[in-house]
Amino acid sequence: MILMNYVQACRCVNVCLNERKDMANKNERLSQNVPGFYYVDATCIDCDMCRGNAPDFFRRDDDIGYSVVYRQPETPEQYALAEEARENCPTDSIGNDGVEVAENHSLNYKS
Repeated sequence: MILMNYVQACRCVNVCLNERKDMANKNERLSQNVPGFYYVDATCIDCDMCRGNAPDFFRRDDDIGYSVVYRQPETPEQYALAEEARENCPTDSIGNDGVEVAENHSLNYKS
């Protein structure tokens, strides 16, 4: 069972009302993320989706009650898993500030 605090519940309501953003805000990046292209921002509602889809890169930080990136992907296949988690995040709380993953799993670095 997942319990939400008041702020998380309010964010969930905003998602349900289709008030979504395009991607995480790097200015709200959680300091608990490891350095790198992928990160989770403060709008996370701790729904467990990213941890379920890409457990090698995302885990829950019990001190703050949110998911964070604890390991950055290194191979094209790993980037594809992290990107899938980003694309499926219901609150768009996962950011990627540097890599695009092509259909063939090749990596294109953003400038």
